[in-house]
Amino acid sequence: MKFINLIIILLLTFSCSNDKEIEAFENILGKENSETLTYLVNDFETDFLKRQYPNLTTKQAYKQFLTELSNGKTENWEQISKKSIAYLEESTLRLEIFSVPDSIWIERDPNKLTISNSRIPLLKIKSKYLTPDGTLGYTTSESTFEFVKPINEDSIIESRKYYYNINVIGSYSRALNAISKKSYFLINYLDKREAAGRYDPRIVAKQMLKSKVDLDNYFIKRLIITEIVY
Repeated sequence: MKFINLIIILLLTFSCSNDKEIEAFENILGKENSETLTYLVNDFETDFLKRQYPNLTTKQAYKQFLTELSNGKTENWEQISKKSIAYLEESTLRLEIFSVPDSIWIERDPNKLTISNSRIPLLKIKSKYLTPDGTLGYTTSESTFEFVKPINEDSIIESRKYYYNINVIGSYSRALNAISKKSYFLINYLDKREAAGRYDPRIVAKQMLKSKVDLDNYFIKRLIITEIVY
């Protein structure tokens, strides 16, 4: 009886601790953004996972999704809810999580480039993101690109429209970093994420499977949504 009581106390303590972690996370992320993220998680589970893996439990479906992705199988991604994609695009959460292209152009004037001794032309991307005070911040990057003359500018620019990077000062990154009891996977992943930016979703999937993350975990589900699905 004492042993059973001890188990119950430990479970209640863990549950209370986890609830406090979630509450702290959502306080930093904000009510509206937390609700948007929860909607995306629920929609992914009840729509995409349920349609793709109807005979599996939600946890099993997550694992199968990660397994297929880590093996390079991505054709099912076209089945992800267009409604949810649009919902994220129109939300403030998008700019809390990501730094997204605001304008893209091909620069041929060497006087307007910051990278010296570079091959011209260069691709320039002005990206926007939300800052901690709620205002928009901007950054501009330059990069080389492969092309065959004559340059098809529209095609090159179109291909970069969804090159999102991490908003390292956004409320989402701050909320993740504020989690006090991080798993080994989360500690390692967040360090790499901050240093290198966005990872290839296939690599993230492999890391999660290798680390045997808890696919019922509140935070792991949200990482799958933000780092892999969208």
